[in-house]
Amino acid sequence: MAAITVLLASATQTRRAACEQLLRGERGIRVVGKARTGLEAVAAAGRLRPAIVLLDVGLYSAHGAPLLKGLRLHSPETRVILLTRLDTQARILEALSYGARGCLESRMLHRFLAKAVRAVAADEAWVPRKLVARILDRLARLASRRSRRR
Repeated sequence: MAAITVLLASATQTRRAACEQLLRGERGIRVVGKARTGLEAVAAAGRLRPAIVLLDVGLYSAHGAPLLKGLRLHSPETRVILLTRLDTQARILEALSYGARGCLESRMLHRFLAKAVRAVAADEAWVPRKLVARILDRLARLASRRSRRR
């Protein structure tokens, strides 16, 4: 079975190094590249075609939906996991609505990073339980709007 390939995208060297260190000893997961900016992330994803991009919320905040759209355009099979802080629920919901497949709080990286990578690579989602209700509420509102338009 081929290794799950991962691209680390963060403006901070500390975050990239922490993720690389956590994934280094994981069987079946291989870091194939690093990016410091949104543009570097899109270019690297297009060139490397990683299974997963670990995208720091700071890069997402700087570029928003166009960054996720660019990643999907240049590497359609790549899945994105947003690395977040506690105060970013609105951004997380927005990123999920634009195609991110998961999110993981920075303080939980040491505990769940490899599990999240494996889950998202297996075509599952990885989101905190506390967000599931908000995601479902958002879907219900969208469905309600669509039914009113008909």
